[in-house]
Amino acid sequence: MTKSGYVVSMVKALLISYLVTAVLLMLLALGMYKLGLSTGLVGICITFVYIFAASVGGLIIGKKVKQKKFLWGMAMGVLYAAVIFAVALLMGNDGARVVQDGVSTAMLCVSGGLLGGMIS
Repeated sequence: MTKSGYVVSMVKALLISYLVTAVLLMLLALGMYKLGLSTGLVGICITFVYIFAASVGGLIIGKKVKQKKFLWGMAMGVLYAAVIFAVALLMGNDGARVVQDGVSTAMLCVSGGLLGGMIS
């Protein structure tokens, strides 16, 4: 596979991960609206969504590259977390708070991507 092939595969996996994220977060919002879910439960569900979506991306990129899958999955998790971090900053959130929450989120996303890469 060429370098551009790796880039295209990574972008596709990242886009699919964010599509999964969007669908699951919309379902979660619907659950909050219809069922009145508590904020604590919603926080746990959001964490699960991040881990699951990064795992899906890691699984996809791992199946494409076929070698060093766990590293590619981990890279997928890093990119996934970086986009979340960038969007949070662009939305005008407090930088210190974003960094504090971003570290744990990044670790979970990287772990999820790594898991997906290993499973592939």
